[in-house]
Amino acid sequence: MGGQLSRAGVTSIAGPALLSAVYVLLADVVLAVHFIYVGFIPLGGLLVVRFPRLLGLHLTCVAIALVSVTVGFDCPLTTWEQSLRRKGGQRPYRDGFVAHYLTGRVYPHGYDWAVQVLFGVCIVGSYAFIVYRRMTQARQ
Repeated sequence: MGGQLSRAGVTSIAGPALLSAVYVLLADVVLAVHFIYVGFIPLGGLLVVRFPRLLGLHLTCVAIALVSVTVGFDCPLTTWEQSLRRKGGQRPYRDGFVAHYLTGRVYPHGYDWAVQVLFGVCIVGSYAFIVYRRMTQARQ
């Protein structure tokens, strides 16, 4: 039973099909993490209220998203998912994560600006609440 050493560093008994399936599975895991990340951006401020240690992580995620939207670079998670899909034998999508998975499915085409405003309102609102809460606790 002499399998060959694959790129993943494991002995492949089933050959390229198994390796392709692993790459596709990893791409799906990155996809799930990306959905969590996109949800964490508008809702993470509320989690910071309950779990203050998440503050640095949330601000970092917001900063990366802000730069991605304003400068227009692809999120590293998008690049990673597309690379894994390519290695798994799938054709990766050409547009970004939001355009591919969310636009037209979660919200209508042409309303990116509205979603960005909603995200901004959620972020600013949650941090305004945090500041308000801390100020009222300091007075007591």
